[in-house]
Amino acid sequence: MYRLAGVLRRGALLYHHPVPLRNSAMGKWPPMARHFSYEATVTGIWQSLSQSTPVAYVQHGMIELHDFSGLPWWTTIVIATIGLRTFVTLPLAIYQNKIVARLELISLEMPELIKELKAETAYAIKKFNWTETEARIMYNRSLKKQWNNLIVRENCHPAKTMVLLWGQIPLWIVQSVAIRNLVSMMPDPTAIEAQIAYTELTLGGFGWIPNLIELDHSLILPVALGVINLVIIEIQANSRTKLPSKLQTIFTNLFRGLSIVMVPIAASVPSCLCLYWVTSSAYGLGQNLLLLSPRFRRTVGIPAVTSELAHPYQHLLQTFSDRFSRFGARSKV
Repeated sequence: MYRLAGVLRRGALLYHHPVPLRNSAMGKWPPMARHFSYEATVTGIWQSLSQSTPVAYVQHGMIELHDFSGLPWWTTIVIATIGLRTFVTLPLAIYQNKIVARLELISLEMPELIKELKAETAYAIKKFNWTETEARIMYNRSLKKQWNNLIVRENCHPAKTMVLLWGQIPLWIVQSVAIRNLVSMMPDPTAIEAQIAYTELTLGGFGWIPNLIELDHSLILPVALGVINLVIIEIQANSRTKLPSKLQTIFTNLFRGLSIVMVPIAASVPSCLCLYWVTSSAYGLGQNLLLLSPRFRRTVGIPAVTSELAHPYQHLLQTFSDRFSRFGARSKV
């Protein structure tokens, strides 16, 4: 009886977990087919994001803000965006500018250190009979050590110059997914709260977009998004006092292209999501202009550096004016 039961269990396992038959002609097992579904992968990533804890906090926070304030949903989205960027990205932008300024200041100390290291290396070549290769290795090692000592002294590791992206991109993704959740009644479409928020979004628009679930068929918001992003890129490019490196030029052109690509993307999403993107970019424009002000930079503790523009707004106005004049002259020709 027990032996028969064991046979039956093994038979059940073989039934539920079939083993491919061996190819008797080739003497090999047939290859197992692996199926990859792009749509399933994208859906899985989207569900993971939409059900994540940060998205849930932002989504419920916007709902609570809307219910507590009694404001329409378009105003709620704008206020939530301004609040999150003020408490998250603005401090990170200030800190990043401090790091960049400190790196520029310690770079001014390097010429004197390089001069001393060259003198010490020349002395060591004569005293210890170093070869040219040995001298170059020791010189580079000492130079790197001196640079690292300055970085530690000022606590300004170059990796920290990317801190704004580390905070801004995740915030942009999280709030975008949270707003998309409101439109899709995610993560639980049967919840009363989700259904109420969806209904209120259809009535909480403004002006030419009374329904925030629909697309902006006028293309006002998508075009505004592209223009604002292009202005931000041009401000950053024209506020430099040094000639851009090849890598900086490549990234500037890349971001210009992305700004244009974002216009059709923004035109294909619900207007409430496009409104968030426009508000976030408009805040970024104001943030960039604010951080150009020498008075504001001193107020928040950003050190003065030689690359800083004394009159940044006049400089930008003159730069854009000259560019438009050249463009007008070319168009007439």
